[in-house]
This record gives sequence, C-alpha cells and structure tokens, in this order.
Amino acid sequence: MTQDASGIALVDGRLVRLGAAAWIGASLAPTTIAGAMLVLVDNLGWTDRLLIFCLGMGATLLLGWIATNRMLGTLTTVSDLLAAMSEGDLGIRGRIRPGYDPLQQLVRDVNRLGDELRDGRRKRTEASRFLGKTLIALQDPIFVVDDQNRLRLINPAGRRLIGAERTSVVGRDLSSLALGEALEAPDNAVISGRFPGGHGRWAIRRASWRSNGRDHRLIMLRDLSVTLGEEERRAWQRLIRVLSHELNNSLGPIGSLAGSLASLLGPELDAAEEMRLGLEAIGRRADSLGRFLSGYGKLARLPPLRPSIFRLDLSLLRLAVLERRLRIVVEGTAPVTIHGDEDQLAQAFINLLRNAVEAALPLGGGVRLDWSADERFVCVVIEDDGPGLPDSDALFVPFFTTKAEGSGIGLSLVRLIVESHAGSVDLVPRRDGRGAIASVRLPLEPLR
Repeated sequence: MTQDASGIALVDGRLVRLGAAAWIGASLAPTTIAGAMLVLVDNLGWTDRLLIFCLGMGATLLLGWIATNRMLGTLTTVSDLLAAMSEGDLGIRGRIRPGYDPLQQLVRDVNRLGDELRDGRRKRTEASRFLGKTLIALQDPIFVVDDQNRLRLINPAGRRLIGAERTSVVGRDLSSLALGEALEAPDNAVISGRFPGGHGRWAIRRASWRSNGRDHRLIMLRDLSVTLGEEERRAWQRLIRVLSHELNNSLGPIGSLAGSLASLLGPELDAAEEMRLGLEAIGRRADSLGRFLSGYGKLARLPPLRPSIFRLDLSLLRLAVLERRLRIVVEGTAPVTIHGDEDQLAQAFINLLRNAVEAALPLGGGVRLDWSADERFVCVVIEDDGPGLPDSDALFVPFFTTKAEGSGIGLSLVRLIVESHAGSVDLVPRRDGRGAIASVRLPLEPLR
C-alpha cells in the first residue's frame, strides 16, 4: 500500500490481483478437490461419486455466494456513501471490517474523502463568517455585483449610503440604487458624490473574480471627507498660529508707541492735534485687529473635548428660546440623548442659528429647527427663509465671509466642532431657491 502527495492511501495493483486470485482459488478449491478424488479413486461407486461431485459443487457455489455477497455489500456501502456526499451529508461513514480486504480499503478511502470534504466545508463556513463579520465592521460601503449587474452582497455601510437600511436590495439591478457616477468610475478614481446617506469626496476601489463560473465585481467607496477635512483643518491651524504670532508681535509695539506719542504731545499745537487723532486711530485699529486675531485663534486653540451624556433636544430648545430677535419655530419633538461635549456643540448650534436668523431678518422670513434620530445617528436641521447661499465652495473655509462685518470663523468653527464629534455638517440651498438648510449629523454611540 502506498500514499499519494495528499496522503490518501492507494491500493497496490499487485495486492488486488493476488487477493482476487486467492478468492477465485478458494472458491474453486472444493470442485478441484472433488474432481481429483473422482479421477484418482477407482473403487468408488456411482452414488459416492455423485455425492462427492455435489459436495464439491455446493462448496464452490457457497464460497462464491459468500464472496459475491461480501463484494456487493462493500460496493453498496461505497455507493450509499457517495450518494450521501453528493446530497451534502458528510457525517455518514462506512463500517470497516477487520482484516485485509482490497474492497475494504476502498471504504477507508471514501471515509477519508468524507473527512476531508467535511473539513473543507467547515473551513469555508468559517471563512464566510469571518468575511461577513469583516464586511459588517468596515465603515466603507461595499457592493458585490454579478455579471448581470445585480447586487449580490452589501454591507451595513453600503445600506446606509443608499438609504436602504430597512429594505431588501439584494438581487436588484445596481443602476437602480442611486450610486450614479460611482458605478462607472475606474479603480482608484476620486469622485464627488451626493448619496441618500452621505456626501463628499469618495475614493473608488474595484476588484474582479470568478465564482461558480460567473464574473463578479466588488466596488468599495472610501469617504475622503474626514481625512481631507482633518488635513485642511490642521493646515489652517498652522497658518493661523503663524499669522497670529507675527501680527501680534507687530501690533503690540504699534499700539504702545501710538499711546506713548499721543501722551507726549501738548494740546496747544494745532499740528499736534491732527497727529494725536491719527495716533489714536492707529491705536484703535491695532486693538480691533488684535480682537480680530483673537477670534481666529479660537480655531487653532479649540479646547479638548469634555464629553458627557446629555439631552440634545433640551439643549436645542434652550438655544432657540435664547434668540430674541426672531421667534424660532421648533418642529422637533423626539427626545434624543447623545454623548459629547455639550458646551462645544451648543456653540456650534448657536453659530448656525445666528446665521439663519441674520439671513431671515432682512426679508421678514422665519427659521425652523427640527431633529430626528435612527438607530445610529441624530440629524439636526435648521432651515431659514433668507436670500439663499452664495455660489461658492468656501463656506466652511476660515477667512471666508459674505457679511460686511463678518469674521469668517463661524461656520469653520461649526465644522471643526462637529467633526471632532465624528459627525458631519452640510449647508445647501433650499429646493425652491429661497433660503438655506443647515444639517448636522451626529453619532449616537459614545465617543472613543
């Protein structure tokens, strides 16, 4: 007996032939002995000769029946085992009789094949479960489609992206799932997309393979907004620190010198009066610029988060009541509890409410405040009846402002605070062309 490279025992052909010859010889031995006795013994009567012949033939037939029955039993066992395996039942095993039998070795091999198939199925099941849990844990949306462009697999992040957390989408045509440009974008492409469950810049990754004779494709979208926003924020912080340092170093001496020169001039000189007014103006502008830089410094020196569990809906109600210039219509009613820095989030919503009120006041419009929550996120929406938004992509960029006396840090500070809470903020024009809608999306799970 030998073994192949996989360790499966292979029956030696010579042993099989010897075993078969032994069975044939054992089966024919009684007839052969009876024939020899009939030939060699002369003094036997016809009755004795007939009896010897019948005994020999009977013994041969009996041994042949035993051998055939044993062989058919082994073949039936093998056939039953293979039929069970083909139906997916890998737990049945054939009984091995003691002693050497080439056909019994066939049963051993089939049993070993069943063990290997069962181990392979177990490994595939474990790998499938691991893959499923990995896809669930991934925060990047993943879609697997077949050669007919039908969705075969989607992870929870993908469901959230297309707004299908409560509906079945597996089996549907991918073109009906509002993925737009992401369907045709090549591998490693970066697109700007707006989907039901998110918007921003996305990196597209693709992979292809064959399974069960059919081509499959994997499409993964990676949200770059958080990464790019963090890098942008750090760049602005570094710039603001440099500007604040350099300008403050200049403003301090300017203000001090202006004050000193103004105190040295006497009131009797006419020219001195003009100089005094100029120096006082220099001092006032230096103070104003100092306050201006102090505001920008808030972006670079935002204090660390001090998270706690609090009722966001009650905090929003208090902020709406504090606004005296315009009555804010509160449409949200659901209680919402989140984990975050209440003071910083309050400052972010104050900035958004102030912007909405200042936009609506000149036109006599209103401001509405609403919120809703699902299992994972809460979305706060502030809608105003103002003139709308400027045609610019720099609304959240520091220094950018559309107000005559604006500092340009309000929306930048809002985005900084919201993103530090693993959330997102969006500001879009209303569909009717009048006013704007500010949306803040915050996770309900505790901050890490």
